Amino acid sequence: MARRRAIPGRIRAAAPAIAAPAATSAPVAVASAAWTEAHVHRLFWRAGFGATAAEARAWSARGKRATIDWIVDGPPGGTRLRGRAPHIDGRKLDPVNEWGHDVLWWLDRMVRSNRPLVEKMTLFWHDHFATAEQDTPLMLRQNRLFRSHALGAFRPLLRGVTRDPAMQLFLSLADSTKDHPNENYARELMELFTLGKGYSERDVREASRALTGFRTKWGNRGMEWIRYVPEEHDGGVKRILGKRGRFGVDDVLDIVCDHPRHAPFLVTKLWQFFVATPPSNATVRRLAATYRRSGLRIKPVVRQILEHPALYARLHQPDMVKAPVVFVAGALRTSGATIAHDYPTWMLSTMGQQLFYPPSVAGWDWGTRWMSSNAMRQRFVIGNYLVNYGPARVDKGAYKASLEPDRAFAIAHAAVGSPPVSEATRATLIRLASRWFDDLPKSWRDDADWRAESLQRTLRHLLLAGPEAQLC
Repeated sequence: MARRRAIPGRIRAAAPAIAAPAATSAPVAVASAAWTEAHVHRLFWRAGFGATAAEARAWSARGKRATIDWIVDGPPGGTRLRGRAPHIDGRKLDPVNEWGHDVLWWLDRMVRSNRPLVEKMTLFWHDHFATAEQDTPLMLRQNRLFRSHALGAFRPLLRGVTRDPAMQLFLSLADSTKDHPNENYARELMELFTLGKGYSERDVREASRALTGFRTKWGNRGMEWIRYVPEEHDGGVKRILGKRGRFGVDDVLDIVCDHPRHAPFLVTKLWQFFVATPPSNATVRRLAATYRRSGLRIKPVVRQILEHPALYARLHQPDMVKAPVVFVAGALRTSGATIAHDYPTWMLSTMGQQLFYPPSVAGWDWGTRWMSSNAMRQRFVIGNYLVNYGPARVDKGAYKASLEPDRAFAIAHAAVGSPPVSEATRATLIRLASRWFDDLPKSWRDDADWRAESLQRTLRHLLLAGPEAQLC
């Protein structure tokens, strides 16, 4: 199988989207001057899929603790999808039967969920336990597994993944018997899922014996079931990572979870998902201590990462490349657009991240690797999609050529959700607007409202898909 890839520490992907706090008659705590809209935007992109202008204003007023509580714990009343469900060609999504609708179904959840961190962590687990080339119903079932354990304890998640049909078929754990044990899952369990290193080939062989016993039944319509058959399990004595016994499936999982290398391995990978710079050794030790002390629960570690000053370093110089799905979901969400066409499926594929199809068991390569010339071209195409459909579109006859440059920029900025923009970019776009009509004779300018429309499209496109929009 594919080997473990280095996860750069890193220009990387993504962040949240949650509803602004509801109006209340109770007094609202005033945030300290240290918690600004820029902090909210950074947190929402790293822990989800971006903040709208209203959310940035509201949560900057509430303060850091209230904002992180909302992100991590979710709103009162639990998880729900806001707004109208998407329709393609007048029909509801059919993720099981229509090609690409599985991608649109999950993308829609990222856009409309009131708990974006759960969707972000579901994406993390999809990459961590990367599975591909399995029937769509099995992949959707696995996706629900990841979502249900997104911020829970790692041990039950690992047990669920080990018994998950899509994973069992992908890594040949199904039909690995005492007479013919298969080492694929045992190897990736240690190398990619729990330890990283510190194991031997003998550990893999012995663990593969302990993981035997799952059998499949196939019929005319494909696989009918996967069951554990005790008679097919190797009940002999094994020696795994220094421990000796007649180990079974859950024994192996407990051994790797209890191994000293597991906690540092997993908390480092979680850190790299949210923070662009590598963690210090002291930070890893503190995160690992939190992880162990909590019973290998994910939520306390994620909270600690989201509270860390390193996540908010260089607020006005973002250094993490948005993964394709984060870029697309965030652009849709923050601009107020919805999924009305199937374009995002093939666009994400061309960008290098088609959901449910990671390139190997090692998952995707993140960071600057997303920024190939062809992938970047597709990111610009998404900008066209957003400017031509939904709230960011430019209506014919809506703008006059007499519009002042700074006003033209302000209209375009508001139309795409008021994303964070540096002063340098703001000045450049206003300067572009001030020169937009220079090639026209003065006598034509009074009748050049069509050029004002093209200016709006250009400004909106650059705000949605220009260089700054690629980073968070």
